Amino acid sequence: MLRATLKSLLARKIRLVLSMLAVIVGVSFVTGTLVLTDTLNKTFDTLFANVNKNVSVDVRAVNQIDPASDAGRPPLPATIVATVAGVDGVRAAVGTVTGQAVLIDPTTGKPPKTGAPGIGQNWTGAQPTATERIVEGHAPGPGEIVVDKASARKLHLTVGGKVSVQTKAAPVAYTLAGTFEVPGQDGFGGASVTAFDTATAQRLLLAPNQFSAVHIAAADGLGQQELRTRVAAALPAGIEAITGEQLADESASAIQQAIGGFSIFLLVFAAISVFVGAFIIFNTFTMLVAQRVRELALLRAIGASRRQVQVSLQVEAAVVGTAGATAGLVVGAGLAVLLRAAVGAFGVDLPNGALVFAPRTIVVAYAVGVVITCVAAYIPARKAASVPPVAAMRETFVLPARSLRLRAIAGCVLSALGVLLLVAGTASAGKTGAIAVGVGAAGIFLGVATLSPQLSSPVIRVLGVPFISVFGTTGRLGRENAMRNPRRTASTASALMIGLALVSAFSILGQSIKESVSSTVKNSLGADFYLTTQGFGTGFSGQVVRDLSGQPGIDVATGLRGGAAKVNDHTIALLAGDPAGLLDVLAIKKVAGDINALGDGTILAESTTAKNEHLTVGQKVKVAFADGTEELTLAGTYKKSQVAGSWIVSTAQFARHNHDDLDQFVLIKRAAGADPAAVRAEIDKVVKPFGTVEVRDQSEFVAQQEKQVDQLLGFIYVLLALAVIIALFGIVNTLALSVIERTREIGLLRAIGMSRGQMRAMVVMESTIISVFGAVLGVAVGSVFGWALTKALASQGINTFAYPTSTIIMVIIVGVLLGILAAVFPARRAARMDVLRAISTA
Repeated sequence: MLRATLKSLLARKIRLVLSMLAVIVGVSFVTGTLVLTDTLNKTFDTLFANVNKNVSVDVRAVNQIDPASDAGRPPLPATIVATVAGVDGVRAAVGTVTGQAVLIDPTTGKPPKTGAPGIGQNWTGAQPTATERIVEGHAPGPGEIVVDKASARKLHLTVGGKVSVQTKAAPVAYTLAGTFEVPGQDGFGGASVTAFDTATAQRLLLAPNQFSAVHIAAADGLGQQELRTRVAAALPAGIEAITGEQLADESASAIQQAIGGFSIFLLVFAAISVFVGAFIIFNTFTMLVAQRVRELALLRAIGASRRQVQVSLQVEAAVVGTAGATAGLVVGAGLAVLLRAAVGAFGVDLPNGALVFAPRTIVVAYAVGVVITCVAAYIPARKAASVPPVAAMRETFVLPARSLRLRAIAGCVLSALGVLLLVAGTASAGKTGAIAVGVGAAGIFLGVATLSPQLSSPVIRVLGVPFISVFGTTGRLGRENAMRNPRRTASTASALMIGLALVSAFSILGQSIKESVSSTVKNSLGADFYLTTQGFGTGFSGQVVRDLSGQPGIDVATGLRGGAAKVNDHTIALLAGDPAGLLDVLAIKKVAGDINALGDGTILAESTTAKNEHLTVGQKVKVAFADGTEELTLAGTYKKSQVAGSWIVSTAQFARHNHDDLDQFVLIKRAAGADPAAVRAEIDKVVKPFGTVEVRDQSEFVAQQEKQVDQLLGFIYVLLALAVIIALFGIVNTLALSVIERTREIGLLRAIGMSRGQMRAMVVMESTIISVFGAVLGVAVGSVFGWALTKALASQGINTFAYPTSTIIMVIIVGVLLGILAAVFPARRAARMDVLRAISTA
């Protein structure tokens, strides 16, 4: 039986390849995602291990919000260096300074749009704790900087030239004294690193006589843990010591958490592709069994048992799955490179590194390929086992089709459960609601796919009318072929339905987000101009808003900044702004107390949040910042705002606990009667020295937000395209096998006068009708899913439902084009058949 199975596979190479395509694409997506994330994780592990390999102990202030995060961590007094230097076993203690420093591209006058942060630090390359070494030039002195070699190469910087650097002050031009590297590293994971002399770094990034941390090198023979214990004993309260290994792990962990989220995001789409592929594999094996009835019956007639026939089909599926998984591993490596390039095309540079094939990736690839293929082939294999030996004697025997009644009941149950979850998701808030909507959508997908055989005949009957009107008998034959086997048509169309349904749903969500942003800006923000910054997680100097205040034609100029804090031991997002203009430009509406009393020692809360925290106006609120806890008075509560968040403090209050002096946004309201063009010119004049600041009026700001949504949608569409490609292969596969199945019928049609052109047209119309059926189902299901997802995310600021009619029409058109494209090979094969040989086929 094994020999017969393998010979059967090798005798039908085209069918074997067609069966493998869905497996290859699905496995390659999973493999590519795992390879990319493992590569990035290894890159950053190696980077931080190399950067910190000479650090035995790191001394730093305790972060009360997140012990492992440097965000908001208070600085250390310079005197702490001498304190730890005197500890027994310390070979060297070096104060380090770290902050934001963005290089300005000399060509454009703007920071490079890499998506990676700009890091500033003091140069410690000559110290025992450092691993950096000068590649070209010399260490920086006053008025000089050194830049990592990769950034210098990317920006075409030359040693001895002038380079502007944006810190928390206006950009200043420095002489590039040299370039540096960490041995074994080509760059810093996409980030740019600029190093100053220590005094300059303290002045620009912290304050004089302050350090971000102290790096310690141990004496020979002393372990990191032992030295950490000794150093910790000498430290005052509020300052901690960790080992160099822990420092490297924490540094890598923050980035790896983001990579992990990105990996889950990609794996969701990989799962969609595998799910779609399962439909195709099921369809393929169902057709293969139907075409091999006589062969299977002959096996039964010469003594093969039902179990042997079923196992032979499962072995065939396992071979296909194994071969597909092997090819998918190879293709996945290339896909990992393409995914990295695709992310870069959307403005985020990911670091380069040798591709990492972890054993887990190989195991998962074969598990996905073999298990999915075998599961999808299980029902067709059971059907194969049911072929009676007598079928070998009858040319007209076909496998009996089961009643669709049970399938209809199952489809209705699945759809009903999906709808219930969708309703529950729309009634829930945030992540929980979105998950419920996602599970509900999966239920509806399965339900509609299960019901689709019942839906196919009436829907296709209607869809085929235009083809009959235009193409007559040829069109009628194309429609009848599409209706001939409802299960096959439904399975083929369902694969396409899933991909196009998700495209439709995300189109609706994207359009709703854009409409919501426009509505929020117009109704919740009373600003005429918006100042934002380029780059990843960067801000710009608070001096910008101070310089704008009082300028002619400007009524209000207020900066917005914020960060994490804790109330009642749970982390919150805190918004900070100037009380004089914040409440005006944010259009906040009072519920209780006096929201105008915002200032030092006070805090405002959104009314529902205050109620949930059991807080009343005038009550003291314990707010934990990174550097400690402070009691603030709840001055007032306000109605829910899409932009203000749940907690607001004044800029001065926030600045006492965060010394960066960096705004994320500046909102500007012009004075009544002031000329917008003149005000814009005044703003441009003020911000011109600050190279990272971009000025936009309200329409430009809305357009920028919409562009970001479009970029994200574009990336999602690229990922969904793989699922659609699998569905396309499925249509090609179904039609190709259908042509083989109908060889004799095609010969008879040609014999009674059908031309090759008519034969091609018939196959194309069959394919197009199936594709349009899948697209119609996809648009219908996707519209419901998109509506539910929009409602579930209402608490995240998506307060408007918008239906992108033009995009949905394009989805239908894509369905038509896919049908035509998928039919090219099968139609060509059908038209080129030898008539006599086709007629004589058994």
